[in-house]
Amino acid sequence: MICAALKLYDINPILHVTYPAKKPKLKELPTAEQVIDMVRGTDIELPCLLAMWLSLRMSEVRGLQFRDLKDNTLTVCCSNIYFDGKNNVRDQNKTYKSTRKLTIPDYIKDLIMAVSHEKEDEFIVQMEYQTLRSKFYKLLEEHNYHMTFHDLRHLSASVMLMLNIPDKHAMERGGWSTNSTLKSVYQHTFSEERKQVDKKIDDYFNRLIEGSDKDKNL
Repeated sequence: MICAALKLYDINPILHVTYPAKKPKLKELPTAEQVIDMVRGTDIELPCLLAMWLSLRMSEVRGLQFRDLKDNTLTVCCSNIYFDGKNNVRDQNKTYKSTRKLTIPDYIKDLIMAVSHEKEDEFIVQMEYQTLRSKFYKLLEEHNYHMTFHDLRHLSASVMLMLNIPDKHAMERGGWSTNSTLKSVYQHTFSEERKQVDKKIDDYFNRLIEGSDKDKNL
């Protein structure tokens, strides 16, 4: 701001600013298996799995409408942002790459179809932001875990890294943008490759779901 003001008077100062060194943020997150065990059977299971399994942001989770689901394909194209005490629905997401289509597993589709609704333009996750946030943190406190809702996306990225999912596929699935224009804009993956990626991730989470079922039956 100061430099812009000085330039109005043809003064072009050469300033050297030293920024403080960035401190690494170390955080111990629960595993995907622990999160599934925590949210399983609760009324926030669906939004949490949408974030961790499908790599959706909170605003994207709350912006999904029933009309966005066709067969097993979910189109992530809207956002519902809680700001200044009210919901702000936008027909766009955070970035250009955030608008995407995802093949959803049967488990999540069943959770979606179990939600009572009359119209296609109703939200899939109908819980208010503050309520969802409160319930999520209450569960975390009960299990002595420390994380934010957005950390579910970090878990999603970590799972894809663990499964050796190529960066290009991970970026498409999560809607992440990078500084590499070539990779994020001009390179595209074949549909058959994407199906294999989706299946690999779904198989992992389905095994966790099945393991959770076995533990509960013991």
